[in-house]
Amino acid sequence: MPQLTVEQAKKRFQGVVIPLTTIFKEDGSLDIDSTQENFQWIVDEGGKQGNTIFLAAGSGGDFTTMTTEERKAVIRAAAEVSDGKIPTIAGVQSTDIRVTIELCQFGEEVGIDLAQISNSFYYDCKEEDVIAWHEEVARNTDLAFAAYSHWYSGSKYDVPAYLIGRLLDIPNTIALKWASPDVNNWHAGITQFLDRAAVIDNGSLPVLGHQLGARGWISHVPNYYPHHSWKVHELMTQGRYAEAQILYDEFYIPYGKLLGTIGSQTAGEGVFVRPGLAAAGRHVGISRLPSRDSVVTPEIRESFRKLIEANYGGTISTAAD
Repeated sequence: MPQLTVEQAKKRFQGVVIPLTTIFKEDGSLDIDSTQENFQWIVDEGGKQGNTIFLAAGSGGDFTTMTTEERKAVIRAAAEVSDGKIPTIAGVQSTDIRVTIELCQFGEEVGIDLAQISNSFYYDCKEEDVIAWHEEVARNTDLAFAAYSHWYSGSKYDVPAYLIGRLLDIPNTIALKWASPDVNNWHAGITQFLDRAAVIDNGSLPVLGHQLGARGWISHVPNYYPHHSWKVHELMTQGRYAEAQILYDEFYIPYGKLLGTIGSQTAGEGVFVRPGLAAAGRHVGISRLPSRDSVVTPEIRESFRKLIEANYGGTISTAAD
């Protein structure tokens, strides 16, 4: 049986899910010290249970470019920083189920709360394949699962809400990281399973998602500017949704345009976090191919700096890279 119950997960997994960025040195090797220092900085700024959830070695951490041992090193680094005080998810997706199982078992060893698990993501997905994958992993680990729909990558499979219902029949599955390009499917996934899982909204409407019942939502921004997202979440938990939406839009609308410019030219997620890290004085490193840092022009970097300074009120905690 999983280490967490659904009710425990609902209480524990509230706040902003931060896809933690992995730092690579100029020669392309993993910089685990800088990676962990960036994780610690989020805690030092005020990250805690209730406003922050760590997601280590997920797509935002460029897991697709890392070896299994590198992924373990990043997961361990997050577990050491969280030390049981901040809920922590480990990305365990792979096209090789043996790797997924190995990462789940490692997560148990180091004290991870949840495994972010999904179907394999190269071939076209078939419903019974998805079920069989999750069931086989569950036979080999007691780590709890957060079922994950990543329709925007890999096989482009938009998991139907009814299939999530079947995944929740697997005892390990106690949480749901949910997104869909179909608004009806997104709405169904948020609302239908609130009694069966801790629901994390992985879409672009977190304020609405919270109103519907989700208690966690995704943002890369707290890697370098956590206070804005924490304030948005605080307003949501107070039921001040109009204020939360205004505050969210003030930053995320111009931020989204910058992401769109970068994303139209290169793939990956760490690549669009790095200019924010640089603007805030955090450890930055380089991106591994296929992500190309060259598309992030000086103009884009300056736009990140101005956006953060305008919203931060001119006060940014920094650390030398």
